[in-house]
Amino acid sequence: MICTIHQPNYLPYLGFFEKAYNSDIFVLYDTTQFKKNDWQNRNKLCIPNGWQWISMPILHDFGQKILEVKIKDPEKNLAKNWRSIKVIYGRAPFFKDYSPAFEEIYNSQKQYVADLNISIIKAAAEHLGLKTKFIKSSELPEITSTSTQALIDITKHVNADTYISGAEGINYLDMDLWNSTGLKIIFQKYTHPRYKQFNSPEFQPYMNILDLLFNCGPESLDILLGKIRKQD
Repeated sequence: MICTIHQPNYLPYLGFFEKAYNSDIFVLYDTTQFKKNDWQNRNKLCIPNGWQWISMPILHDFGQKILEVKIKDPEKNLAKNWRSIKVIYGRAPFFKDYSPAFEEIYNSQKQYVADLNISIIKAAAEHLGLKTKFIKSSELPEITSTSTQALIDITKHVNADTYISGAEGINYLDMDLWNSTGLKIIFQKYTHPRYKQFNSPEFQPYMNILDLLFNCGPESLDILLGKIRKQD
């Protein structure tokens, strides 16, 4: 049984879903501390010859868990974010086919950023055809440990014997502690694919998952996994 553990980011990039594809269980770590100015409430939209930030305004107190962070003025800012997405991607080849599920999420008046992010992640995973089981860490028995020990405890809670870590995990995980558990660990080595972006002659990597879905439609998963190239 293979699992991965990651904060529920806002409109995650492709590598997030590559880890999900290779996992039986994906734990959305909503009980860890929220990081301001990180990926939990912002990401990148592709624009002609570049990219721009899209950010979800939040109400945040230092030390809050991700699941505790509220969206600021949800009615206004959810509509504003969706409007930005629609303006930028509205003419993408597969926007009309793939946008209704995401528009419904933005119209649902989510109050918490974690709920918004998790809904987007699950909708994107469904469009990609992933079979991965997504669960929230808040649904597991309470984890009081931190850092490497917390990841070990979560992995054990979901009865996994193998954990997929991001590539940078080798720099911050306590590998002596990890290896003492007998659990296997795989460090992700993700090569970002190139594909045709309808609004940018020069390919912009590391965009949000909607960029792939709206541009490539039913071929998105094969492109994400590097099985086909759609640059031209």
